[in-house]
Amino acid sequence: MRDKKKGNRILICGIALSICLFVLAGGVILHLSETFIRSGIADMAGAVGIAAPEQLGDIMHLYKSGDGLRAAGEEILRQYGYGRDVYSFVPAWFGAAAYAIPFCIILVMLFSFGLYWRHKMKETEKGTAALSGYLDRIMEGQYDTLLKEDTGSALGDSIYKAVVLLREEREQAQRAKKNLADNMVDLSHQLKTPAASIGLTLSLLKKKAWDEETKQDIGRMEGQVGRLQRLVGTMLTLSKLDAGVLELEEKAFDLEEMLVDAVQPFVRQLEEKGICFGIQGAAGISLSGDFGWCSEALGNIIKNCMEHTPKQGDISITCQDNPIYTEVVIQDSGGGFDEADLPHLFERFYRGAGSSKDSVGIGLALSKSIIEKENGTVTAENAKTGGARFCIKFYHCHRIST
Repeated sequence: MRDKKKGNRILICGIALSICLFVLAGGVILHLSETFIRSGIADMAGAVGIAAPEQLGDIMHLYKSGDGLRAAGEEILRQYGYGRDVYSFVPAWFGAAAYAIPFCIILVMLFSFGLYWRHKMKETEKGTAALSGYLDRIMEGQYDTLLKEDTGSALGDSIYKAVVLLREEREQAQRAKKNLADNMVDLSHQLKTPAASIGLTLSLLKKKAWDEETKQDIGRMEGQVGRLQRLVGTMLTLSKLDAGVLELEEKAFDLEEMLVDAVQPFVRQLEEKGICFGIQGAAGISLSGDFGWCSEALGNIIKNCMEHTPKQGDISITCQDNPIYTEVVIQDSGGGFDEADLPHLFERFYRGAGSSKDSVGIGLALSKSIIEKENGTVTAENAKTGGARFCIKFYHCHRIST
């Protein structure tokens, strides 16, 4: 508001100064004109008085009447060589003043408008910078900041209203996510208790089974109960990730140690299928994040590769580090992905063409959520040499809070 008043004062002062100069210039020019005209008349009267003093009275009376004198006077001036194209009665200083004063007025007006325009441009730039900084703070998640600069524009008011609305919606979404996470925790506890009870009962029944067929049926039921328990745990983890309430540590750990921990649960299955497994380039690389959850995320990807790799196949993990990110590439020698499945691999509950009957399509979705929470990215593609190829990148910057 102060800047706007200052600009108006500049414009008003410039206009007032121009008007004053214009009035002053008019008065000066009028005074000079009167002085010049009176001097010309005095010179002419003096010349007549000296040349014909006896006729001076008649000449002055005739001059006052002014009847038909101009045409006769012009003819006399031409006879004596005083034509308009030959000689001017106006002195040089009078002409210079007549042109210089209006020119100065125009310069003052232009200078005033220039100052006003410059001030308005600075005011606009300042308002734009304020809005830009305000939007930058909003993009950084600082919804509690206010637009302190009074831009006086409808745009600023609209942005402020939109930000208030976004802040309210964000708070409502956060509360809804937290409520969902709390409900999922309660539900998982409610499901875990009967699932554990069913598992215990099945174990007791298996001991009392009277034939081999009944034992096999009970074993299959135990497998389904275990699968249900794992599914409940995974859904609980995903709900916490969505709500932003999953607590992740940020500590430095050894990449090779984390990869060994990730593959450890599948060592026996890899040996049974005769799959050759190898890790290259991970020695000496350190990452910052949550060791356990990173191991969980990469373990799900390794499990996916193992399920789609034939017997006597290969699974390789290649690592490399640079100043921007650490890359982990997991590749198998299986049949690769169907082209129609590639855009949907990391969607929850999506089961591709080659998925096993026990798959629920949630492992890769969980891995993607954890990796993104650890400030990383994961992509999947078909390798040029055949098989599936997962590319994971952990970027070397602070974890993004949600």
